[in-house]
Amino acid sequence: MPGHEVERRALLTPVLLLLLAERRGHGYELVRRLGAFGWEEAESAHVYRLLRSMEKCGEVTSRWCASASGPARRVYAITPQGAMNLALWFVRLGELHSTLHLFLERYVQLEDVGDEPPLHSGHGELSSGHGDYIRRMRR
Repeated sequence: MPGHEVERRALLTPVLLLLLAERRGHGYELVRRLGAFGWEEAESAHVYRLLRSMEKCGEVTSRWCASASGPARRVYAITPQGAMNLALWFVRLGELHSTLHLFLERYVQLEDVGDEPPLHSGHGELSSGHGDYIRRMRR
């Protein structure tokens, strides 16, 4: 799994807490609602495992509810502990947002990244750094 996806996967817990703070839901519905956060193809098995783990930690509760169409479904709801953890995530993600915002602002202000003369790597080799790569990515 690429590093980017691992990082995004780490955000599933606060996103699920937020979705459940908005309204309760069953697993399949929560997987569908994750699409608004860019997880159009969320792995339902991973979401269900995460929900069970969150229930063991006391962040969510679940109960079986009869369904008008089909079998009964396990419906999840946020607990007071989950709401408190969601508030902590809000603070942590706000701090991360500030860092990311600053990074993105400074990155778009870069000019001619990598146009400096190459550095010697200490082994007699020339290392151009990441300038060429960054230039290609910015195009």
